[in-house]
Amino acid sequence: MNVMNKYLPVDNGNRPQWLERASSREQLDYGELEQQLIASQAELDKQLGAYVSLRTFAKNFASQLLQLEFGITLDPDSLMTTRRYLFDVAGRRVTQEDKRCLTDLLLCGLHDEGGRGWVTFVGEHLPSELNQQWLEKVLTDDVRAAYGVEIRALYQRSEVLAAMTRFSRDELLLSALGAKLRRHLDDSDFQRVQRAVNGDANLMIAPLQLRDDTRPLLGLVAVGSRTPGNEDWLLYAPDSPGGQDWYPLPSLRRLSLDIGAWTATPQGRDYLLWRSHALDREAISGYLKQVFKLPGLWRGVELAPTPYTGTEVLNPLVYNHRAWLVAQEESHTPYGYRTATDQQRQTFTRINCELRALKTIEVREGGFVSYERFCHQLIKQRIEAYLLTFGEPVEINPDHIHVEITPEEKMTLTQLIVREVVFYADNEKSKYPRFTVKAGHPSISNLHINDLALHTRVLRPGEKYIDMLRAHYIDRSKGYFRQQLYMGILQRQMRVSILQALFKGRVSKEHFEELMKVVEAFDHPQASSPVGEAPDRVGHSALFKLHLRGRLVVGAFVFRLHVAGKIVEYLYTPQAPDGRELRPFEDFVAAVKTRGLGDYFYERVFGKYQSQVGTYLTDLEQLANFTEAPTLERNSRITDLYWCYYDVLTKVISDVDEKTQSLEEIITGLVYNAVVSAVSVIAIVYAPVGIALSVALLTQNLVQGVHAFTEGNRSKALSHFKDAVIELAVLGKAGLGKSGATAVQKTLIGLLGDVYTVEKLFADVTGQPRLHERALEVIQDILDDPESITSKTTLS
Repeated sequence: MNVMNKYLPVDNGNRPQWLERASSREQLDYGELEQQLIASQAELDKQLGAYVSLRTFAKNFASQLLQLEFGITLDPDSLMTTRRYLFDVAGRRVTQEDKRCLTDLLLCGLHDEGGRGWVTFVGEHLPSELNQQWLEKVLTDDVRAAYGVEIRALYQRSEVLAAMTRFSRDELLLSALGAKLRRHLDDSDFQRVQRAVNGDANLMIAPLQLRDDTRPLLGLVAVGSRTPGNEDWLLYAPDSPGGQDWYPLPSLRRLSLDIGAWTATPQGRDYLLWRSHALDREAISGYLKQVFKLPGLWRGVELAPTPYTGTEVLNPLVYNHRAWLVAQEESHTPYGYRTATDQQRQTFTRINCELRALKTIEVREGGFVSYERFCHQLIKQRIEAYLLTFGEPVEINPDHIHVEITPEEKMTLTQLIVREVVFYADNEKSKYPRFTVKAGHPSISNLHINDLALHTRVLRPGEKYIDMLRAHYIDRSKGYFRQQLYMGILQRQMRVSILQALFKGRVSKEHFEELMKVVEAFDHPQASSPVGEAPDRVGHSALFKLHLRGRLVVGAFVFRLHVAGKIVEYLYTPQAPDGRELRPFEDFVAAVKTRGLGDYFYERVFGKYQSQVGTYLTDLEQLANFTEAPTLERNSRITDLYWCYYDVLTKVISDVDEKTQSLEEIITGLVYNAVVSAVSVIAIVYAPVGIALSVALLTQNLVQGVHAFTEGNRSKALSHFKDAVIELAVLGKAGLGKSGATAVQKTLIGLLGDVYTVEKLFADVTGQPRLHERALEVIQDILDDPESITSKTTLS
């Protein structure tokens, strides 16, 4: 529970202006409260000991193992290991190599027997017995499960609760004084906080609830009078979207409205979601999505019961914090995970390793070619071939050829083709249109502006991209590898989701085994289903496509199980926005009404049918009495996962034909999601057990989001991947070179594999056209140094 306190200035030479302009007395008071908070934090850390965090626990566990076995002191964070694991996909060998310190290896866990690969310890003067055999012998307990068991009892100890109380008191006082010095509170407000914290019986410090059927939010409290009619309130909301920690408000109604206003932005919704208890998060997520669409559904906030006064006044805050921490740990290592077999836990680790490798391959060579990359190569090949007819062998770079159609309309040749800009060059007297070549580019003698103008009229890159999809993706022989890769990823995602459902107690052992059998059946060819087959005529467990109003929902499926003479159906929604990927099919209506899955299904329907399906989903969301649920349709059983891949591709082609989006927008979105999904899987030290690791939950940003996500802080995780991309622009500045890159930036660069693709992603995310030359050099340095990248995937 180590808290990084933002109130503490780094040193006297780096104090914020608001503290510098304070009086000497105020600075002294602030300094005293600083020291109190530091002491409270130290005491709390002392009481928590090795359990202050999962990583600290794992490090301590590893240190004890090394000391007991070898009688020497080694730092598990500095003792590096390499795990090399091989498996096959589409007739090719995949090698996944991960470099981790021993602490992280323990957190990640072993693979199941038969799939462990090779683990080696790296370093000089290490004991010869420090090897894979030793590791397998001593790692009889799952570290995460062991931590999950102990942490619950720890937070029941009176010494820990007393330390938490002292810390909460000092944090409230220091933050309130900081708010006063920032002029967010006046002196009377600050004195009211002091009196409340010290147990004034006339005042209350009440945690806030979003709804009466959920637990209070973490850290959000209202300070006010216990006397009815006194409506003056102070809201404490640390790190709030409003930019302050403390807010003086004239009434509870105003307090409620101000918090409600936060739901209008993704940052505000994420803030409230992260502050909610893990046990309530699915319900809160859906509720906030409903409020965003229909603000009138906002119920306001309520004061949690606060019967305590005097020295016990902070008990509600502390007890809520304790419950939040325990619920958070339960979401990470749920009871089903702690009591699972080693085989199940280790299989979970191995499948996630395979998924990480396949996601990497998907981004590099198995997924969609970006539309800009395709256009870049297309025009490059056409012009080079044209120049060869004049005996001029030149390697051109379309990004370094700048076309000026008018003085105001300028772009690179690549951008010209991507945007399908058509122009003519018939007026020989005008300076425009014209083109220039960047300094350093090979000279071109036989290319004229008329030639480029002709290409803009006849090239038709969009049609050629679609032709390429049909020829190299959909065609069963030419697209074999990509198809098998998609199927391999889909099967592993299903297995991970099913294991997570087992660990969370959402499926029984019998249902788990039957679900796994359905997925494993796709390892071998299955007989085609007869034409006109009705689902109730299928006498065995099977996987079906989902349709709404007769229209296909691409990428969402239904498992129809035969268990003990009964039919059981589960809806599978990969990357579901509420993080629950497997749920009873009978919960479909509730998922749309209360979990915010309406947009999820809508976006997966072909563009030409979205209006029809959208009406149905909107009725489900907004009409309380409308509860019509979908049913499985004829001819919807899946006997070959190729057809799921086919559906993804035909939706792209159909949506382009319908002009619901431009081809560039569609493909850029697919490529970006694939990159984000892959980086999130690669960068996180260990796969979360109780949280679906998906683009929907971990979109856009990831620098420290790796740590934030494993803690469950989606709000922080959501802001970090984009930061990693944006901060690529500062690589190379201040002479840092590749040492200035974060681990996730190195992961991102290694994943994308070439400077062009990295720069293109930067442009898509930031809207900036180019990276600085020095940044590009640093990116190339990282690519040229395999040792700088901790996750390495190769295909042979």
